[in-house]
Amino acid sequence: MSSEFGSSALGSHRHVVQFYDHDEELAENAGDYLAGAIAEGGAAVVVATPGHCAGFEARLAAGGVDVGAARRDGSLVCLDATRVAPGLTRAGRIDLAAFGTQFRPAILAAGEASGPVRVYGEVVALLWAAGQVNAALELEGLWNELGQQIPFSLFCGYPRELVQGSQHQGAVAEVCRLHTAVVGRPMARVPVTGSPVTSPPVTGAPAPGPSATDGSAAGHSLHRVHWADVTRTFAGSREDTRAARGFALGMLEPWRGEQLAADTALVVTELATNAVLHAGSAFSVSLALSGGAIRISVSDTLPLGGNGVDQHLAAVSGHGLGVVAAIATRWGVESLPSGKAVWAELPLPD
Repeated sequence: MSSEFGSSALGSHRHVVQFYDHDEELAENAGDYLAGAIAEGGAAVVVATPGHCAGFEARLAAGGVDVGAARRDGSLVCLDATRVAPGLTRAGRIDLAAFGTQFRPAILAAGEASGPVRVYGEVVALLWAAGQVNAALELEGLWNELGQQIPFSLFCGYPRELVQGSQHQGAVAEVCRLHTAVVGRPMARVPVTGSPVTSPPVTGAPAPGPSATDGSAAGHSLHRVHWADVTRTFAGSREDTRAARGFALGMLEPWRGEQLAADTALVVTELATNAVLHAGSAFSVSLALSGGAIRISVSDTLPLGGNGVDQHLAAVSGHGLGVVAAIATRWGVESLPSGKAVWAELPLPD
């Protein structure tokens, strides 16, 4: 992921995000991005609010595009994001069937053009604004997966005021990580690039989780979840990171859409991605209630390096363990007979 400013270099990126203050600056960058596809004999698909669709069309017309003709020949397709967004989620998760139905046909049709296909989308921003932050992150990941199946590039737009005061610092960093180029800074507290964050010392054995009869969570709403320590193993493919995320959300079903569910799913995704990219093996995800925290542990078969913390586990702000370090009360790495485990703890809500 790189930081880009201006639209001249954006056409070379597969997944761009802009954090913007005014509609005019969004229309300038995204409009030129879309116009470039049409100019090269390709097609542009716009999934935006009616107001933004009109703004993009005005920018295209100012750049010499015959908008009416482009609509008629299919090189410009506009979908109303306010109509698309409500039907994309079910119980706080992206409905995969709805995702395919809504977007795949339009992109495939656009792909019949001889040139590049570029898509602008802001359903993610609408989901975020509606409090469905986790669904927005899931949708960003699904766009990346679809991009591996169908050749197209994507430009996403988020109003800066939407994320500036957000409590989901890790989620904002995850948005940046899921894109190959970032236009504008989302917020001062979550740098897109930066110096490493000092990681806590590696710990020994993890604190024991409560037994099924342990009363440490008694008196807290989370005791309604009838589990104390659960583990699931995944094969280790890229798709398994999404499955691991779904597992975590399923365990926290009563709090879907709440901060705890979103942060837990984000930590699981980051740690599982680390395991897939660097261990290249199956991995296991464990969740345990321990006192006033939920402990998340992801183990793989790659042993720790001689210095206790492998180089790839360095907590860099905005990436991997940097995201985990930003939202966890504490985290660490432990050696196992079969490899290692990276764990993090998140506080239970008051």
